[in-house]
Amino acid sequence: MDRRKALKNIGTGIGTFTVSPSIISLFNSCQQDSIQDLVTFSKEQYDFITKLIDIIIPKTDTPGAIELNLNKFIDLYINEVWPGEIKMVFLSGLDKCLTDSKSSTEGLKLLLDKTFKIDEQISDNYDDLISDYQEQIELGYKASIDQNILEYLFLKKLRDITVMSFKINEYVAKNLMDYSPIPGDYKGCVDLRETTGGKAWSL
Repeated sequence: MDRRKALKNIGTGIGTFTVSPSIISLFNSCQQDSIQDLVTFSKEQYDFITKLIDIIIPKTDTPGAIELNLNKFIDLYINEVWPGEIKMVFLSGLDKCLTDSKSSTEGLKLLLDKTFKIDEQISDNYDDLISDYQEQIELGYKASIDQNILEYLFLKKLRDITVMSFKINEYVAKNLMDYSPIPGDYKGCVDLRETTGGKAWSL
């Protein structure tokens, strides 16, 4: 992958995940509110993404996506952060997946495999199309996205936002990552295994 493509794919295009104090506050509200009205998804859409993120990060010996309330956070985050047009495209991909797929666990696993096990050249091309679309929207231009990649766009962004929200969860940050409540000196180019035992730093 060349430098231009690598830069374009940081955050991969549509609805880039931004971590800020207000996002952390938003996340914390999801942990405290046991009953939350849906603001982005319909009940059917919400149930569908809940099943998907449970496959993406299932419960093992550590909490999974559902136990950490990532589904609630994703619903709030998209509504609060993403521009309307980008949210609409994401939801169009969601509805296409809902129509085309079986909602059983096995059916959803097959859907994820079909999406993410495609040829690398094809996935790179899809990522470029998504990034170009996002760039045009951010510049204030009218833009359209190839309808044939709506499912790919939806599933890729759902996976990205699920993984990122998992990483900023307090339990994950303090128990599964290297957590420092009062960060010290910055040391670049150091061996992660020597400094943290191989754990990534929490945000």
